Amino acid sequence: MNTLDTLFSRKSVRSYTGEQITAEELEVMLKSANAAPIGMGRYENIHITIIQNPDLLYKIDAAAAAMFNNPNIHPLYKAPTLILVSSKRPDPNNKSMENIAFSNAAIVAHNMVLAATELDLGACYIWGATAAISKKSDLIAELNLPENFIPCCAVALGKTDEKYSVREIPLNRITKNEIL
Repeated sequence: MNTLDTLFSRKSVRSYTGEQITAEELEVMLKSANAAPIGMGRYENIHITIIQNPDLLYKIDAAAAAMFNNPNIHPLYKAPTLILVSSKRPDPNNKSMENIAFSNAAIVAHNMVLAATELDLGACYIWGATAAISKKSDLIAELNLPENFIPCCAVALGKTDEKYSVREIPLNRITKNEIL
């Protein structure tokens, strides 16, 4: 796939076969994450946690379902891998840079999702479960995050039967104005 085909084929995959991604596929995900541009080149401010432990995935899924007040949903979509992207907590005294933690994490996640699209792996951005994790100190402890890091977003990954295909993208999804 070329870059534009990958961009125009990307979609959120919410159904997984249960088959785990390979070590080689995981390596591509990590390489893609490390290729992301990070504010001021401070890669030390980003941390990735690869979660493939079924018990921990179940706890995260259950915490997110509880947060949404619906024990019957599966916010991780039963994906066998979750890659959590955390960032160093923003400096509360520097308001001009307070969103950089989430911006950095989002571009890392986006790089991984685009790589997954290229590899025909299922991938989905995970925001709600990340919020649920942030509210549960026991889950935070199990993640063994570096001191002063906060979970920002995640990517669910796994083999899928869904197929990617280039689709038309409307130009009016996002409002715009032009200053000429």
